[in-house]
Amino acid sequence: MQLYRWAQTTCAILVAGTLGLADTGKVNADVQPGDTITKDNMSKAEGLLTPSVQWFLAQGLPITVTAYKKIELPKLYKEATEKYSGQVKLSADGREMFNYVAGLPFPNIDPNDPLAGAKIMWNQEQKPTYVDNVGTEWVVELVNSKGELERTYGSQFARRMMWTGRLYTDPKPVIPHNPPVRYTEQFGPLFIPNDLKGASALTFRYLNAGDPDDTYLYLPELRRVRRVSVANRSDAFWGTDTDLDSLWGFASKVSYWTFRLLAEKEILAPVRSGQYGTRDIWCAPPDGKSGMRGFLPCKMNWEKRPVWVVEGLPTGFSQYAYSKRIMYPDKEFWNMNFSEMFDSGGELWKVWWNIFNFAKKPYAGYPAKPIPGGKYNYEDEWPFTPNGMMADIQVAHSTKWDAPSGYTKPTEWVNEWYFNEPTPLNTTSAYSINYLIQSARG
Repeated sequence: MQLYRWAQTTCAILVAGTLGLADTGKVNADVQPGDTITKDNMSKAEGLLTPSVQWFLAQGLPITVTAYKKIELPKLYKEATEKYSGQVKLSADGREMFNYVAGLPFPNIDPNDPLAGAKIMWNQEQKPTYVDNVGTEWVVELVNSKGELERTYGSQFARRMMWTGRLYTDPKPVIPHNPPVRYTEQFGPLFIPNDLKGASALTFRYLNAGDPDDTYLYLPELRRVRRVSVANRSDAFWGTDTDLDSLWGFASKVSYWTFRLLAEKEILAPVRSGQYGTRDIWCAPPDGKSGMRGFLPCKMNWEKRPVWVVEGLPTGFSQYAYSKRIMYPDKEFWNMNFSEMFDSGGELWKVWWNIFNFAKKPYAGYPAKPIPGGKYNYEDEWPFTPNGMMADIQVAHSTKWDAPSGYTKPTEWVNEWYFNEPTPLNTTSAYSINYLIQSARG
Protein backbone atom coordinates (compact mmCIF):
# COMPACT_ATOMS: atom_id res chain seq x y z
CA MET A 1 0.00 0.00 0.00
CA GLN A 2 2.88 2.34 0.76
CA LEU A 3 4.27 1.80 -2.76
CA TYR A 4 0.84 2.41 -4.24
CA ARG A 5 0.48 5.73 -2.36
CA TRP A 6 3.97 6.68 -3.49
CA ALA A 7 2.96 6.07 -7.12
CA GLN A 8 -0.14 8.21 -6.58
CA THR A 9 1.95 11.10 -5.27
CA THR A 10 4.28 10.78 -8.25
CA CYS A 11 1.34 10.91 -10.64
CA ALA A 12 -0.04 14.05 -8.98
CA ILE A 13 3.35 15.74 -9.33
CA LEU A 14 3.57 14.70 -12.98
CA VAL A 15 0.17 16.10 -13.88
CA ALA A 16 0.79 19.32 -11.97
CA GLY A 17 4.13 19.78 -13.66
CA THR A 18 2.85 19.21 -17.16
CA LEU A 19 -0.08 21.59 -17.26
CA GLY A 20 2.22 24.27 -18.66
CA LEU A 21 3.36 23.38 -22.16
CA ALA A 22 6.29 25.75 -22.53
CA ASP A 23 8.79 22.99 -21.64
CA THR A 24 8.31 20.61 -24.59
CA GLY A 25 10.08 17.48 -23.45
CA LYS A 26 13.06 18.64 -21.41
CA VAL A 27 13.72 16.41 -18.40
CA ASN A 28 16.18 16.39 -15.52
CA ALA A 29 17.52 12.99 -16.48
CA ASP A 30 20.57 11.66 -18.21
CA VAL A 31 20.24 8.09 -19.40
CA GLN A 32 22.43 6.72 -22.15
CA PRO A 33 22.35 3.58 -24.28
CA GLY A 34 23.80 0.77 -22.18
CA ASP A 35 22.42 2.08 -18.88
CA THR A 36 20.37 -0.18 -16.64
CA ILE A 37 17.69 1.48 -14.50
CA THR A 38 16.40 -0.28 -11.38
CA LYS A 39 14.59 0.73 -8.21
CA ASP A 40 17.97 1.65 -6.71
CA ASN A 41 18.82 4.32 -9.30
CA MET A 42 15.48 5.32 -10.79
CA SER A 43 16.24 8.96 -9.96
CA LYS A 44 18.73 8.76 -12.85
CA ALA A 45 15.71 8.57 -15.17
CA GLU A 46 13.64 11.21 -13.40
CA GLY A 47 11.08 12.68 -15.76
CA LEU A 48 11.39 9.81 -18.24
CA LEU A 49 9.24 7.38 -16.25
CA THR A 50 5.46 7.28 -16.15
CA PRO A 51 3.90 6.73 -12.68
CA SER A 52 3.00 3.14 -13.56
CA VAL A 53 6.53 2.37 -14.77
CA GLN A 54 7.90 3.78 -11.51
CA TRP A 55 5.61 1.36 -9.70
CA PHE A 56 6.90 -1.54 -11.79
CA LEU A 57 10.49 -0.49 -11.09
CA ALA A 58 9.75 -0.53 -7.36
CA GLN A 59 8.59 -4.14 -7.74
CA GLY A 60 11.86 -5.21 -9.37
CA LEU A 61 11.52 -4.31 -13.04
CA PRO A 62 14.88 -3.59 -14.74
CA ILE A 63 15.13 -1.22 -17.71
CA THR A 64 17.88 -1.74 -20.26
CA VAL A 65 18.35 1.46 -22.27
CA THR A 66 19.17 1.27 -25.98
CA ALA A 67 19.59 3.97 -28.61
CA TYR A 68 16.57 5.83 -29.95
CA LYS A 69 15.68 5.01 -33.55
CA LYS A 70 13.13 7.05 -35.47
CA ILE A 71 10.01 5.27 -36.70
CA GLU A 72 8.84 6.43 -40.12
CA LEU A 73 5.28 6.49 -41.34
CA PRO A 74 4.51 3.69 -43.82
CA LYS A 75 5.04 4.88 -47.41
CA LEU A 76 1.42 4.72 -48.60
CA TYR A 77 0.14 6.20 -45.34
CA LYS A 78 2.61 9.08 -45.58
CA GLU A 79 1.57 9.81 -49.17
CA ALA A 80 -2.11 9.79 -48.15
CA THR A 81 -1.32 12.17 -45.28
CA GLU A 82 0.29 14.65 -47.65
CA LYS A 83 -2.63 14.38 -50.07
CA TYR A 84 -5.64 14.51 -47.73
CA SER A 85 -4.76 15.95 -44.31
CA GLY A 86 -5.25 19.58 -45.37
CA GLN A 87 -8.99 19.04 -45.81
CA VAL A 88 -9.71 17.36 -42.46
CA LYS A 89 -11.74 19.40 -39.95
CA LEU A 90 -13.07 18.96 -36.42
CA SER A 91 -16.32 20.07 -34.87
CA ALA A 92 -16.08 22.90 -32.34
CA ASP A 93 -16.10 20.44 -29.44
CA GLY A 94 -13.58 18.10 -31.10
CA ARG A 95 -15.93 15.15 -30.99
CA GLU A 96 -16.57 14.73 -34.70
CA MET A 97 -14.13 14.59 -37.63
CA PHE A 98 -15.08 15.67 -41.15
CA ASN A 99 -13.62 15.17 -44.67
CA TYR A 100 -11.26 12.39 -43.62
CA VAL A 101 -10.14 10.07 -46.44
CA ALA A 102 -6.88 8.35 -45.46
CA GLY A 103 -3.52 8.84 -43.76
CA LEU A 104 -2.90 10.84 -40.60
CA PRO A 105 -5.74 13.30 -40.02
CA PHE A 106 -3.67 15.97 -38.21
CA PRO A 107 0.08 15.73 -38.91
CA ASN A 108 0.88 19.20 -37.52
CA ILE A 109 -0.42 19.81 -34.02
CA ASP A 110 0.01 23.10 -32.19
CA PRO A 111 0.28 22.37 -28.44
CA ASN A 112 -1.52 25.65 -27.73
CA ASP A 113 -4.53 24.66 -29.84
CA PRO A 114 -7.53 24.04 -27.51
CA LEU A 115 -8.36 21.02 -29.69
CA ALA A 116 -4.84 19.59 -29.60
CA GLY A 117 -5.88 16.74 -27.30
CA ALA A 118 -8.80 15.79 -29.55
CA LYS A 119 -6.61 15.92 -32.67
CA ILE A 120 -4.05 13.62 -31.06
CA MET A 121 -6.76 11.10 -30.20
CA TRP A 122 -8.24 11.23 -33.71
CA ASN A 123 -4.74 10.47 -34.99
CA GLN A 124 -4.69 7.56 -32.57
CA GLU A 125 -8.06 6.39 -33.90
CA GLN A 126 -6.77 6.30 -37.52
CA LYS A 127 -3.20 5.41 -36.57
CA PRO A 128 -0.75 3.90 -39.04
CA THR A 129 -0.41 0.84 -36.83
CA TYR A 130 -3.45 -0.79 -38.43
CA VAL A 131 -4.26 0.77 -41.81
CA ASP A 132 -6.44 -1.90 -43.47
CA ASN A 133 -6.37 -4.81 -41.06
CA VAL A 134 -4.35 -6.65 -38.45
CA GLY A 135 -4.53 -9.95 -36.62
CA THR A 136 -2.79 -12.38 -34.32
CA GLU A 137 -3.44 -15.14 -31.83
CA TRP A 138 -2.84 -14.34 -28.17
CA VAL A 139 -2.33 -16.24 -24.94
CA VAL A 140 -3.27 -14.48 -21.71
CA GLU A 141 -2.21 -15.34 -18.16
CA LEU A 142 -3.65 -14.03 -14.91
CA VAL A 143 -0.85 -13.67 -12.36
CA ASN A 144 -1.30 -12.45 -8.78
CA SER A 145 1.06 -10.62 -6.43
CA LYS A 146 2.55 -13.95 -5.27
CA GLY A 147 3.50 -14.80 -8.83
CA GLU A 148 0.91 -17.56 -8.96
CA LEU A 149 -0.71 -18.41 -12.26
CA GLU A 150 -4.45 -18.22 -11.67
CA ARG A 151 -5.74 -18.92 -15.16
CA THR A 152 -4.69 -19.13 -18.81
CA TYR A 153 -6.70 -18.02 -21.83
CA GLY A 154 -5.93 -18.78 -25.45
CA SER A 155 -7.63 -17.03 -28.37
CA GLN A 156 -7.56 -17.77 -32.08
CA PHE A 157 -7.99 -14.11 -32.99
CA ALA A 158 -7.30 -10.60 -31.91
CA ARG A 159 -8.17 -8.90 -35.17
CA ARG A 160 -9.36 -5.56 -36.48
CA MET A 161 -10.51 -4.43 -39.92
CA MET A 162 -10.64 -0.74 -40.81
CA TRP A 163 -13.56 0.40 -42.98
CA THR A 164 -12.10 3.91 -43.49
CA GLY A 165 -8.65 5.10 -44.53
CA ARG A 166 -7.85 1.86 -46.37
CA LEU A 167 -4.76 1.87 -48.60
CA TYR A 168 -3.66 -1.71 -49.30
CA THR A 169 -6.65 -3.97 -50.05
CA ASP A 170 -9.87 -3.47 -51.97
CA PRO A 171 -12.24 -1.82 -51.49
CA LYS A 172 -10.38 1.39 -50.64
CA PRO A 173 -10.34 3.93 -49.14
CA VAL A 174 -13.80 3.08 -47.71
CA ILE A 175 -15.95 -0.03 -47.38
CA PRO A 176 -19.53 1.21 -47.91
CA HIS A 177 -22.00 0.52 -45.12
CA ASN A 178 -25.15 2.08 -43.77
CA PRO A 179 -24.59 3.47 -41.20
CA PRO A 180 -20.92 4.19 -41.98
CA VAL A 181 -18.41 2.06 -40.01
CA ARG A 182 -14.94 3.10 -38.85
CA TYR A 183 -13.76 -0.37 -37.87
CA THR A 184 -14.81 -3.79 -36.68
CA GLU A 185 -12.85 -6.09 -34.41
CA GLN A 186 -13.12 -9.49 -32.78
CA PHE A 187 -11.40 -11.01 -29.78
CA GLY A 188 -11.85 -14.77 -29.69
CA PRO A 189 -13.04 -17.41 -29.96
CA LEU A 190 -11.20 -18.77 -26.94
CA PHE A 191 -9.82 -22.30 -27.19
CA ILE A 192 -8.86 -22.41 -23.49
CA PRO A 193 -9.99 -22.57 -20.70
CA ASN A 194 -12.50 -25.30 -21.37
CA ASP A 195 -15.38 -23.65 -19.50
CA LEU A 196 -15.07 -20.56 -21.75
CA LYS A 197 -14.21 -22.38 -24.98
CA GLY A 198 -15.84 -20.50 -27.83
CA ALA A 199 -16.32 -17.21 -25.96
CA SER A 200 -15.83 -14.24 -28.26
CA ALA A 201 -16.36 -10.47 -28.48
CA LEU A 202 -17.35 -8.50 -31.58
CA THR A 203 -17.44 -4.70 -31.95
CA PHE A 204 -18.75 -2.32 -34.62
CA ARG A 205 -17.40 1.23 -34.30
CA TYR A 206 -19.58 3.68 -36.27
CA LEU A 207 -18.41 6.92 -37.88
CA ASN A 208 -21.30 9.08 -36.76
CA ALA A 209 -20.56 10.76 -33.46
CA GLY A 210 -23.95 9.97 -31.99
CA ASP A 211 -24.04 6.28 -32.94
CA PRO A 212 -22.84 4.12 -30.03
CA ASP A 213 -20.72 1.04 -30.59
CA ASP A 214 -22.47 -2.23 -31.21
CA THR A 215 -20.63 -4.75 -29.04
CA TYR A 216 -21.60 -8.40 -28.68
CA LEU A 217 -20.34 -11.21 -26.48
CA TYR A 218 -20.94 -14.85 -27.35
CA LEU A 219 -21.44 -16.86 -24.15
CA PRO A 220 -20.76 -20.57 -24.72
CA GLU A 221 -22.47 -21.71 -21.51
CA LEU A 222 -25.72 -20.10 -22.73
CA ARG A 223 -25.10 -20.60 -26.47
CA ARG A 224 -26.36 -17.07 -26.85
CA VAL A 225 -25.09 -13.66 -27.92
CA ARG A 226 -25.41 -10.83 -25.40
CA ARG A 227 -25.19 -7.16 -26.35
CA VAL A 228 -22.86 -5.02 -24.24
CA SER A 229 -23.82 -1.45 -23.32
CA VAL A 230 -21.45 1.47 -23.88
CA ALA A 231 -20.81 1.85 -20.13
CA ASN A 232 -20.26 -1.90 -19.67
CA ARG A 233 -17.38 -1.78 -22.14
CA SER A 234 -15.33 -0.44 -19.21
CA ASP A 235 -16.06 -3.54 -17.09
CA ALA A 236 -13.46 -6.30 -16.87
CA PHE A 237 -14.49 -9.30 -18.97
CA TRP A 238 -13.91 -13.06 -18.81
CA GLY A 239 -12.46 -12.68 -15.31
CA THR A 240 -9.40 -10.72 -16.51
CA ASP A 241 -8.20 -7.23 -15.54
CA THR A 242 -8.96 -6.06 -19.08
CA ASP A 243 -11.96 -4.15 -20.42
CA LEU A 244 -13.00 -3.69 -24.03
CA ASP A 245 -12.42 0.09 -23.96
CA SER A 246 -8.78 -0.38 -22.91
CA LEU A 247 -7.76 -2.90 -25.58
CA TRP A 248 -4.72 -1.79 -27.61
CA GLY A 249 -4.36 1.06 -25.07
CA PHE A 250 -7.53 2.96 -25.95
CA ALA A 251 -10.49 1.49 -27.81
CA SER A 252 -13.32 3.68 -26.58
CA LYS A 253 -15.24 5.98 -28.91
CA VAL A 254 -13.45 9.32 -29.27
CA SER A 255 -16.76 11.18 -29.52
CA TYR A 256 -17.69 10.22 -25.95
CA TRP A 257 -14.64 11.82 -24.36
CA THR A 258 -13.16 15.23 -23.64
CA PHE A 259 -9.39 15.35 -24.15
CA ARG A 260 -6.78 17.78 -22.88
CA LEU A 261 -3.12 17.89 -23.84
CA LEU A 262 -1.01 17.98 -20.68
CA ALA A 263 2.48 17.88 -22.19
CA GLU A 264 4.77 16.74 -24.96
CA LYS A 265 7.86 15.05 -23.59
CA GLU A 266 10.14 12.02 -23.69
CA ILE A 267 9.58 8.81 -21.78
CA LEU A 268 11.31 5.45 -21.71
CA ALA A 269 9.30 2.76 -23.51
CA PRO A 270 9.93 -0.55 -25.32
CA VAL A 271 9.20 -0.19 -29.04
CA ARG A 272 11.95 -2.47 -30.38
CA SER A 273 11.80 -5.06 -27.63
CA GLY A 274 13.85 -7.67 -29.47
CA GLN A 275 11.42 -10.42 -28.42
CA TYR A 276 8.81 -12.39 -30.34
CA GLY A 277 7.08 -15.72 -29.66
CA THR A 278 9.24 -16.57 -26.65
CA ARG A 279 8.94 -16.74 -22.88
CA ASP A 280 12.43 -15.26 -22.48
CA ILE A 281 11.03 -11.76 -22.00
CA TRP A 282 9.53 -12.51 -18.56
CA CYS A 283 11.62 -12.20 -15.40
CA ALA A 284 10.38 -15.49 -13.95
CA PRO A 285 7.79 -18.17 -14.69
CA PRO A 286 4.42 -17.69 -12.96
CA ASP A 287 5.00 -20.59 -10.57
CA GLY A 288 4.39 -18.79 -7.28
CA LYS A 289 8.07 -18.81 -6.34
CA SER A 290 9.20 -15.38 -7.53
CA GLY A 291 6.41 -13.02 -6.52
CA MET A 292 5.62 -10.23 -8.93
CA ARG A 293 8.64 -11.11 -11.06
CA GLY A 294 6.20 -13.63 -12.52
CA PHE A 295 4.57 -10.83 -14.48
CA LEU A 296 7.48 -8.42 -14.96
CA PRO A 297 9.27 -8.25 -18.34
CA CYS A 298 13.04 -8.30 -17.75
CA LYS A 299 14.70 -9.08 -21.04
CA MET A 300 13.85 -6.39 -23.56
CA ASN A 301 15.09 -3.10 -24.98
CA TRP A 302 13.86 0.36 -23.94
CA GLU A 303 14.54 3.71 -25.57
CA LYS A 304 13.60 7.36 -25.18
CA ARG A 305 10.37 7.98 -27.04
CA PRO A 306 8.71 11.33 -27.91
CA VAL A 307 5.11 11.21 -26.64
CA TRP A 308 2.08 13.32 -26.03
CA VAL A 309 0.60 13.21 -22.53
CA VAL A 310 -3.18 13.38 -22.89
CA GLU A 311 -5.89 13.39 -20.25
CA GLY A 312 -9.22 11.86 -21.23
CA LEU A 313 -12.46 12.42 -19.31
CA PRO A 314 -15.53 10.29 -20.13
CA THR A 315 -18.48 12.54 -20.90
CA GLY A 316 -20.92 10.30 -22.77
CA PHE A 317 -21.38 7.58 -20.16
CA SER A 318 -23.17 6.79 -16.95
CA GLN A 319 -21.76 4.28 -14.45
CA TYR A 320 -18.43 4.20 -16.27
CA ALA A 321 -15.66 2.36 -14.40
CA TYR A 322 -12.94 5.01 -14.80
CA SER A 323 -12.97 8.66 -13.81
CA LYS A 324 -10.21 9.50 -16.30
CA ARG A 325 -7.32 8.19 -18.37
CA ILE A 326 -3.80 9.55 -18.74
CA MET A 327 -2.41 8.32 -22.05
CA TYR A 328 1.01 8.36 -23.73
CA PRO A 329 0.55 8.04 -27.52
CA ASP A 330 3.81 7.97 -29.43
CA LYS A 331 4.41 11.05 -31.60
CA GLU A 332 5.83 8.96 -34.46
CA PHE A 333 3.47 5.99 -34.76
CA TRP A 334 0.47 7.20 -32.70
CA ASN A 335 -0.22 4.02 -30.78
CA MET A 336 -0.22 3.90 -26.97
CA ASN A 337 2.99 3.13 -25.18
CA PHE A 338 1.10 3.28 -21.88
CA SER A 339 -2.43 4.13 -20.85
CA GLU A 340 -3.21 4.72 -17.17
CA MET A 341 -6.73 4.44 -15.75
CA PHE A 342 -8.03 6.11 -12.56
CA ASP A 343 -10.82 5.01 -10.24
CA SER A 344 -13.83 7.07 -9.15
CA GLY A 345 -11.76 8.59 -6.34
CA GLY A 346 -9.16 9.85 -8.81
CA GLU A 347 -6.51 7.32 -7.76
CA LEU A 348 -4.33 5.38 -10.18
CA TRP A 349 -5.94 1.99 -10.67
CA LYS A 350 -4.85 0.18 -13.83
CA VAL A 351 -2.39 0.45 -16.68
CA TRP A 352 -2.37 -0.94 -20.21
CA TRP A 353 1.18 -1.51 -21.44
CA ASN A 354 2.08 -2.30 -25.06
CA ILE A 355 5.46 -3.91 -25.66
CA PHE A 356 6.21 -3.29 -29.34
CA ASN A 357 8.81 -4.83 -31.62
CA PHE A 358 8.95 -2.77 -34.82
CA ALA A 359 10.29 -4.79 -37.74
CA LYS A 360 9.68 -5.80 -41.32
CA LYS A 361 10.03 -9.41 -40.23
CA PRO A 362 10.21 -10.36 -36.54
CA TYR A 363 12.34 -13.46 -37.15
CA ALA A 364 14.02 -15.40 -39.94
CA GLY A 365 11.48 -17.55 -41.72
CA TYR A 366 8.47 -15.39 -40.83
CA PRO A 367 5.69 -16.36 -41.20
CA ALA A 368 5.81 -19.97 -40.06
CA LYS A 369 2.17 -20.62 -41.08
CA PRO A 370 0.95 -18.07 -43.65
CA ILE A 371 -2.73 -17.24 -43.49
CA PRO A 372 -4.88 -17.82 -46.60
CA GLY A 373 -4.39 -14.91 -48.97
CA GLY A 374 -1.46 -13.45 -47.03
CA LYS A 375 1.44 -12.04 -49.07
CA TYR A 376 3.72 -10.69 -46.30
CA ASN A 377 5.69 -8.40 -48.63
CA TYR A 378 6.38 -5.78 -45.98
CA GLU A 379 8.42 -2.89 -47.32
CA ASP A 380 7.72 -0.88 -44.16
CA GLU A 381 8.34 -1.68 -40.52
CA TRP A 382 5.20 -2.64 -38.59
CA PRO A 383 4.53 -2.69 -34.84
CA PHE A 384 4.50 -6.37 -34.03
CA THR A 385 3.30 -6.38 -30.43
CA PRO A 386 4.31 -9.77 -29.04
CA ASN A 387 3.83 -8.95 -25.36
CA GLY A 388 2.05 -6.62 -22.99
CA MET A 389 -0.28 -6.47 -20.05
CA MET A 390 -3.12 -4.81 -18.24
CA ALA A 391 -2.17 -4.54 -14.59
CA ASP A 392 -4.22 -3.61 -11.54
CA ILE A 393 -1.77 -1.56 -9.50
CA GLN A 394 -4.02 -1.31 -6.45
CA VAL A 395 -4.01 -5.08 -5.86
CA ALA A 396 -0.77 -5.94 -7.72
CA HIS A 397 -2.46 -8.24 -10.23
CA SER A 398 -1.66 -8.68 -13.92
CA THR A 399 -3.33 -9.89 -17.08
CA LYS A 400 -0.27 -10.40 -19.25
CA TRP A 401 -0.16 -11.71 -22.77
CA ASP A 402 2.02 -13.27 -25.43
CA ALA A 403 1.08 -12.88 -29.10
CA PRO A 404 1.85 -15.37 -30.50
CA SER A 405 2.30 -17.99 -27.78
CA GLY A 406 5.72 -18.47 -26.23
CA TYR A 407 4.78 -21.97 -25.10
CA THR A 408 4.55 -23.56 -28.55
CA LYS A 409 6.70 -23.82 -31.65
CA PRO A 410 6.00 -21.48 -34.59
CA THR A 411 4.63 -24.39 -36.62
CA GLU A 412 2.00 -24.89 -33.89
CA TRP A 413 0.77 -21.30 -33.75
CA VAL A 414 -2.89 -20.86 -34.67
CA ASN A 415 -2.26 -17.40 -36.13
CA GLU A 416 0.54 -14.88 -35.81
CA TRP A 417 0.82 -11.16 -36.53
CA TYR A 418 -0.11 -9.95 -39.99
CA PHE A 419 -0.77 -6.45 -41.35
CA ASN A 420 -2.93 -5.25 -44.26
CA GLU A 421 -3.33 -8.64 -45.86
CA PRO A 422 -6.03 -9.63 -48.41
CA THR A 423 -7.32 -12.56 -46.38
CA PRO A 424 -10.80 -14.03 -45.76
CA LEU A 425 -10.09 -13.57 -42.04
CA ASN A 426 -10.59 -9.83 -42.56
CA THR A 427 -13.58 -9.32 -44.86
CA THR A 428 -17.02 -7.90 -44.19
CA SER A 429 -18.54 -11.37 -43.94
CA ALA A 430 -16.07 -12.30 -41.20
CA TYR A 431 -17.47 -9.57 -38.93
CA SER A 432 -21.05 -10.54 -38.22
CA ILE A 433 -23.06 -12.12 -35.43
CA ASN A 434 -23.52 -15.26 -37.51
CA TYR A 435 -19.77 -15.56 -38.05
CA LEU A 436 -19.23 -14.90 -34.35
CA ILE A 437 -21.42 -17.87 -33.48
CA GLN A 438 -20.06 -20.11 -36.23
CA SER A 439 -16.41 -19.45 -35.36
CA ALA A 440 -17.13 -20.10 -31.68
CA ARG A 441 -18.89 -23.39 -32.33
CA GLY A 442 -16.42 -24.50 -34.99
